[in-house]
Amino acid sequence: MKFNAFPVVRYLLCLIAGILAYLQTHYFNTVFYYTGAGLLLILLTSIFFRSPLFRGISACLLLFLSGWVLAYQKTVINNPEHFTNQKNFSYYQAIITSNAEIKAKTYKVEAEIRQVRTSEKWQKATGKILLYFNKAEAKKPQYGDIFLIKNMPSEIDPPKNPEEFDYRQFLRNKGIYGHHFLWQNEYLKIGHQVPATILKIAYQANLYADSVFKAHLKTVNEYAITNAMVVGTRDDIDDELLSAYSASGAIHVLSVSGMHVGILFLVLSTLLKSIKTRIKYGNWVFTIIVLLLLWTYAVFTGLSSTVLRATVMFSFIQIGTTINRRHNIYNILAVSALVLLWYNPYWLAEVGFQLSYLAILGIVYLYPYLNQLINPTNPIVRVLWEGTVVCFAAQLFTAPLSIYYFHQFPTYFLIANPFVAFFSFWILPAGLLLLIFSWVPVVSTFVAVILKCSCYLLNETIFAIEKLPLSTLKGFSISIPELLAWYAIIILVIAFFRHSELKYLRVSAVFFIGLALVNVYEDYQQSRQKQLTFHFLPKQTGISVIDGKSVAFIADSGVINNRKLYNFHLKNYYDKRGVSNLNLLNLDAHTNKQGMMFLDFEGKKIIWLQKPFKGTLQGNADYVLLSNNAIRNLASSFGSFQNELIIIDDSNKSYLIEKLKRQADSLRLNLIALRDTGAYSIIGN
Repeated sequence: MKFNAFPVVRYLLCLIAGILAYLQTHYFNTVFYYTGAGLLLILLTSIFFRSPLFRGISACLLLFLSGWVLAYQKTVINNPEHFTNQKNFSYYQAIITSNAEIKAKTYKVEAEIRQVRTSEKWQKATGKILLYFNKAEAKKPQYGDIFLIKNMPSEIDPPKNPEEFDYRQFLRNKGIYGHHFLWQNEYLKIGHQVPATILKIAYQANLYADSVFKAHLKTVNEYAITNAMVVGTRDDIDDELLSAYSASGAIHVLSVSGMHVGILFLVLSTLLKSIKTRIKYGNWVFTIIVLLLLWTYAVFTGLSSTVLRATVMFSFIQIGTTINRRHNIYNILAVSALVLLWYNPYWLAEVGFQLSYLAILGIVYLYPYLNQLINPTNPIVRVLWEGTVVCFAAQLFTAPLSIYYFHQFPTYFLIANPFVAFFSFWILPAGLLLLIFSWVPVVSTFVAVILKCSCYLLNETIFAIEKLPLSTLKGFSISIPELLAWYAIIILVIAFFRHSELKYLRVSAVFFIGLALVNVYEDYQQSRQKQLTFHFLPKQTGISVIDGKSVAFIADSGVINNRKLYNFHLKNYYDKRGVSNLNLLNLDAHTNKQGMMFLDFEGKKIIWLQKPFKGTLQGNADYVLLSNNAIRNLASSFGSFQNELIIIDDSNKSYLIEKLKRQADSLRLNLIALRDTGAYSIIGN
């Protein structure tokens, strides 16, 4: 296989390099436009004079520069009219651009700002934000509703704990740079205007699908799984079910993605393949019908970005196959990626985009070679073997990246994924049939029974796999160089088996030994580490004390038992530190009657106040942590007490935090609020 056979792949890599260059540097200069024009002139000249070398070099440089410029142009805050570039406005107008997501206490929607009110006048503005309406006092906002809103949106906070998921960057990659929690007296609906008719149809179709599934599937888990697998709505999946799918390596099935579109593509191809031979221009008729049905399905899912990407990819594959039976699948995949990244270069930063293309690449590259290793004659065994090969190929190519992002690996993925694929071939078509025939009582009832049974069996299979010993290997934390090294090892080992040349195995061994040495060094460093961290936990309090590979996390029972809070704020930190022994200590059991806890860390004395304290502190301490509104007056509580730093966590009331900050300034006391600074760590010797 020669790289020269994949010209579009080369151009795609150049475009990706340009996009990454901007995303990492955020540097731009207008000189780039003139450079691009010069490269375009060189390219045209090389084509005219038939100079392949200059043509190739200039094309690659032009695409690299195009990626850089494209990423700059698609970065919304580079627009002077973006609301973040409009200072001190008191009101703004925003239009709802998504279906409302129902949360426990709020309706969450995306909105596009259209105008802002400065001290002088209304002026045009742009920018996407998240709005949260209080459910207790607001009607559910609708797509196209226009609101007049008081005050400015808040900036989204960066991560406030070590290694915490960067939710701010996640939203920025989607073009969202602010959020606003609204009370009834802060907004007024002033109109309704549909921003895009196709999106209105898509959102209405999505709501219709949800209502049909809710009416025909009365059991909670089966309804939740159907809604997630068929139309991509995960709002109703409980934490236990979500955890089971994650542990078994089947979490991808709960978000409509390339797998779902691929299954639908295969089902349609099987059902409609006779069209190719029975009518004139059968190949084109088949292609048109398949694409229409794929895009109709995309509309039913609400035209989510994952489905759009997958549908575009399979559309290119089908069109490429129809135009040229001897097509090169790698070039077709590269063309689809080029189109998608040209439309939105920030998709390159999305985990779903990366995993989808890696999975497809793994299947396309490895499946033909692995599948020929065994040739079962039994049709059932044949199907199981092919499904296993597909799952293995996809998992092999996505495993390092999955570990990099999610810090775990599903041990029994080869068992889980064939079952997931099998039941998906029933659930997805049955779900679509139910949407089509929901108005026919007998048919809809029959299909609903099939759908319910399939979902039930899938759920039970997933729960059974989760309960197997060591179902999930957790605690991984790898760097980008380690990630690249693992991919180098995978590629070299595959090359060894395909070409039977020992040099590939030797080089892979070098990479493997290098990784092993890095891990030995990290293990040594982690075994000697000592660190105490005062965590920022929204409206809560908590401390981690790391000693070697053990950690004691001290908090109240509500925090200790909150898995969501642990997974979001703490898990990545412990994984990075190589923690293998987690001790959860209930704060109440270690607090005296005055609501005080005393800690000694590497010679540093720490006092933790957790209940209202009306006396005066005596003696001295290095650090004082204030929780649960323990102190209201620093002057009377501290007196002559000597300390290095006062720390206020987020369990205190907002007004009290601001009050104590002002008092500290006037008394010249060192004080920090964790909501401002994020977590604070003390490193031991």
